Amino acid sequence: MSDQARSAPPPIVYLFLAIVVVSWAGNWPLMKLALADAPPFMFVLLRLVGTLALMALMAPVLLVMREPLLPVPGERLGQFVVGQLQVAGFLVFGIIGLSILPAGRAVVLAYTMPLWAIPIELWLAPHILRRGHLVGAAVGFLGLMLFMHPGLVDWGDPRVLLGNAMLLLAAICWAVGSVLYRQRPWRSPFWAQTYWQLLVSLPVIVVFALPAAFGEEVRWSLGLVAILAYNWIVTTALGYFLWNKVLTAMPAGVAGQVMALTPVGGFLLSTAIFGGEITWDVMASIVLIVVGIILTLRA
Repeated sequence: MSDQARSAPPPIVYLFLAIVVVSWAGNWPLMKLALADAPPFMFVLLRLVGTLALMALMAPVLLVMREPLLPVPGERLGQFVVGQLQVAGFLVFGIIGLSILPAGRAVVLAYTMPLWAIPIELWLAPHILRRGHLVGAAVGFLGLMLFMHPGLVDWGDPRVLLGNAMLLLAAICWAVGSVLYRQRPWRSPFWAQTYWQLLVSLPVIVVFALPAAFGEEVRWSLGLVAILAYNWIVTTALGYFLWNKVLTAMPAGVAGQVMALTPVGGFLLSTAIFGGEITWDVMASIVLIVVGIILTLRA
């Protein structure tokens, strides 16, 4: 077993995770509000283009520091694959699901990522996970599954089923990309990795967004600009940068289990904004998720 797999993550990693959890949890109801003014794929395109433009402003600083702007040769294909999965795949399928389902429901389904990361890591790198991780994950995943029982989801509505499928597919893309990222050491700086993953995702987003560009117009408003700015700076550039750093310190399944706090926060915030009832099954899910996180971290 490698030293990286045996050693405990440094404390700063948990601060990174906390920033990602809080910022990403609050973003789902914000994106739902933004979809009232922008078609789903156009919103994703504007989000990605704006982020890349802001990150490009860092190029002169990086050149002065003699930092590479792109991943080193030999790593670009691997980073391309990771970017297609955990950026393009997650954003495309996630926004389709969010356009169909309520924001609270969407964030819970999208963050079933650990449910898929655990078996993928068991298959590709079983030595990384311990029994305690699996026990904690099982408890936490049971809490996530409660969000999807028939009492909370209309399984007879094809449109609802499509929304659920898209969000689960987004979660699977994210999980596969995160696990693949963990499978090898990377020599490229994190900034170059993040920029490259976002850049190679742009053509895919453009393909989806172009038809919408001719069908629906973007209704520009102060609220839409504010939400886009938040996505450019916090949830996309900073979020993916910190997520990549987290994945170098802990397995994707374990990091994803901590990220299970994101759907809890997103669900509660969405309920506060859009209305809705917090029932016993929702509260039971929250308790199971928190217990699962505690068990995972203790392992």
